[in-house]
Amino acid sequence: MAETKNDYSAKDIKVLEGLEGVRKMYDVVELSRKVTRKGDVLILSNELKIRPRVLNSAIVEGRILSILPNLDKSKAGILAGLRTDREVKIFSQKYDLSNVPARSLIKMVRLWNKEVQENHLLLVGQEEHDMILGSLLGDSSIRQREKNSCFRFSHSIKQKEYACFKKEILNDFNISEFREVKRKICDSFIHAVDFSTKTHSVFNYYRNLFYKNGRKVVTREILEQLNPRSLAYWICDDGSYDNTQGYIVICTNSYTLEEHNLMKDFFNKKFGLNPTIGFRDGKYYFLRFKQDDSKKLIEIIRPFVPESMKYKIGGLKNVR
Repeated sequence: MAETKNDYSAKDIKVLEGLEGVRKMYDVVELSRKVTRKGDVLILSNELKIRPRVLNSAIVEGRILSILPNLDKSKAGILAGLRTDREVKIFSQKYDLSNVPARSLIKMVRLWNKEVQENHLLLVGQEEHDMILGSLLGDSSIRQREKNSCFRFSHSIKQKEYACFKKEILNDFNISEFREVKRKICDSFIHAVDFSTKTHSVFNYYRNLFYKNGRKVVTREILEQLNPRSLAYWICDDGSYDNTQGYIVICTNSYTLEEHNLMKDFFNKKFGLNPTIGFRDGKYYFLRFKQDDSKKLIEIIRPFVPESMKYKIGGLKNVR
């Protein structure tokens, strides 16, 4: 076969070795800006002939230096343990990084990750917490991978606007996945939007809060953290509105009767509502609010329900 311009031999490919070599050839901050989604590192590695592991180190360094341009390069790699830009900024405000030895900085980053896992509000804002809490009571989940966890949800393609709304709230966290998918369930296809953050120690807090022996549960500790905004997310995820009779049902199918009694008691004491516990198909419990209580519930959560989800409180035609 005749040789073409696209044929290369091994001697024509020069692989750039070591982080120092990358620093000499490229601006690592600019390199970091070229990586915006999963798979970009490998594509860039092939394009620039830089080994993926070396390139990834350069990109991490570039991300840190884009936030802290005066930081010593030797310390930038250590701060890679801070997974989001927000926590790099918070961490740098808490400590005088210019006067901290590299060895001490390693210990400080480890301690920070432990503190964040124990006190999520060091890093998670109240709006983010409310959304995560309400969504976890609904359809969302926390998956643990090795040491850390990620927050995940999937919504029908008809609720894509709602999924985008949630994604925007968590934009300060690294997003691993946000894509449209089609799944075959029995004989039909489900068109959905899948979302996942990257793993982070802060999500371990929610994993420990919601999961016991691998099963998602409802506890008094969880319910005591609920406010009207987190309740709105729960209704948006798991609620439905009966347009004919004017009542709201929360499809709390995965929870036990004991957990339903706990939820019923919570609604009564916290909001003055008295839902009934329903039972269907011989195995599922759910909460149903009478018409008057549904009206009260709607007024409690209305300010926090996104426009695209107003049908959950009788505002639009139900498209679920």
